[in-house]
Amino acid sequence: MLAGKGLRLANSAARRVVFVALCCLLLVFSLTGFTLSAPVDLEPELAILAPVVQTYDLDAYRWDFPFALVGFGPGARTARLTELRIDGHDLLGTIPMAQRTMPVHRLDEEIAPAAFRSWNNYRQRASVLRVRNDERQALSTAEEREFREGNARMREVMRRRGEIAPLNIALNVSELPFRVAADGHYRVRAVVERGGRSAVWEGEVLIVDIEPVTTNSTWTPADLHLHSTFALDGIFTPGELASRLANRGYSIGYITDEPAGRYITTQPILPRMSGTGRRGTAIESGTNAWLTATFGNDRVRYLPYLATWEDYHARVRAASSAQIAMFPGVEIAASTANHTHTDHNGHALAYGIQNLVGIGGASGFEISGLRYSWFAPNTLLENINNNRLGWSSGGIAHPGAQPPLGYPWNIWSPTLFARYDGFELMSGALQTNFSPGFGPMQKWREEIVARLNATFAGNGFPSARTGSDWADVLSQFTSIPFVTHIGLSQWWGDMTQLGQENVDAALRAGRTVASRFGGLAILRLRDAQGVPQEIGSRFTMPVHATVSGEITLRAARTGFYRVRVIENRSTRTGLEDTRHDSWHTVSSGHSIVVPVSFSFSGGQRAYHVVVEGQDLEGQGVAIDTIYTSPIFIRQP
Repeated sequence: MLAGKGLRLANSAARRVVFVALCCLLLVFSLTGFTLSAPVDLEPELAILAPVVQTYDLDAYRWDFPFALVGFGPGARTARLTELRIDGHDLLGTIPMAQRTMPVHRLDEEIAPAAFRSWNNYRQRASVLRVRNDERQALSTAEEREFREGNARMREVMRRRGEIAPLNIALNVSELPFRVAADGHYRVRAVVERGGRSAVWEGEVLIVDIEPVTTNSTWTPADLHLHSTFALDGIFTPGELASRLANRGYSIGYITDEPAGRYITTQPILPRMSGTGRRGTAIESGTNAWLTATFGNDRVRYLPYLATWEDYHARVRAASSAQIAMFPGVEIAASTANHTHTDHNGHALAYGIQNLVGIGGASGFEISGLRYSWFAPNTLLENINNNRLGWSSGGIAHPGAQPPLGYPWNIWSPTLFARYDGFELMSGALQTNFSPGFGPMQKWREEIVARLNATFAGNGFPSARTGSDWADVLSQFTSIPFVTHIGLSQWWGDMTQLGQENVDAALRAGRTVASRFGGLAILRLRDAQGVPQEIGSRFTMPVHATVSGEITLRAARTGFYRVRVIENRSTRTGLEDTRHDSWHTVSSGHSIVVPVSFSFSGGQRAYHVVVEGQDLEGQGVAIDTIYTSPIFIRQP
């Protein structure tokens, strides 16, 4: 019995020695950068994250290639860029030596290698599907969900690991060893090496030709959904966004950063933006990353550091240049069910607002202000419309999104009666389908028909919009997509002179065209007096009268285009009532005029144009998809 007790004591002492030894080993590993999740016999992996396909305007002065290196398993913490080519042209010599050495960010403790490979494969295929109708790259329903879930996982990793930021390789177009051509399609290849192993990335640059076009209005290319450092998860300043937009052919940028409100459950709160406007790391006091690292979800403690509307407004407007006008708006969440200010199930975009406070000054902030996750959808939209009567307007953000990164439109739509003036048909980095039968497009037509009475009463309608929803941490690995053309009252040669009221009036009037690549279709129909009416107009015509007009089509890339005029009315929200259908070859940067004529059968009807293009050489490049906002006609 005593011997047994002695043996147990000896075993206990031995276990303590082993435990202490393991603790020492763990301390050594933590101090030297080793992790138990990456044993030395694990096969090293290295991958390059970068945009697979980018579009640049024919007049762009710079091409940007953001590269981030990630890896699994043992290996050096840096790798070296050893090859950079565009269509076989060697450009490595144009890259400074210091810029060729890039950090490798280990993901061993963040995501399994197989899960990362699947997500990256889906990301690459989705990028291709945004520019090609390639059935071989199509994602199944299960793959689409895995892609969304992987995106949510990687976004959280990159938010937490702020150092995983790409290094940008900028190439001046004037210094390229070839002349950039209209309709250009350039193949890009980069190779990095680490410890005798290499990783290869291959991407593409597509050249588009985007310009304003003048009919009765001047149709001006814009991005209406952007994020900057004045949002908590924004990573680019307004000035940096402006230069990127100008290189891609945009003339207007509307930054829509989120205001404060989420996770703040006590009243009152200060009217603030959700970010500081300062980019930086978690160790730099006052930056967005520092706020998140220091205070977590205790958002009340963020408030003294957050930017005011006045600061935000001034910085955004100051980012304007002769090439592009920048304006401040906001994106705000609302919920049909949860009013504890911690959750939501949809987003609205606010344009033309004058502050975050609302009617009644500071005393009205609790009921009429613009606060994140604070109001029901109808109340939020009414607050937007009332913020600056006659100028401010709301739009619906990413109504085609799906969980876990979005909120299906059918959550809001059954109970929504408040006025709103825009509906995003194309949005964000996850959309890969742009056909007229796709969910957001069908829902848009249903909303147009459901609101016909309100439209003819002068209470607005959901005009066709797009929004890149750029630029959080993952946006860096996608090109800024989509264009909304806005019908302005005149052309402004110097965009710093463009007044915001001009833009806001056009948005509220619904003078917009949604475009996948930047091509433009303009519908004009003549009223009973023979006067051409623009997109967004409404007028009366006798029953069985002939409606005539024309479509002006300007191509961003050369292609073969199908042009249709679609009629929608009560119970007819599909594509079956086609009033015009023709095919046309149009060269990049050129315009054609297509005459249209049809009979008006009475009642209340909406007419919009759908354009679908394909390349002439059968290479699978989807040239464009365009949706105009409607023109509305009713009988007297």
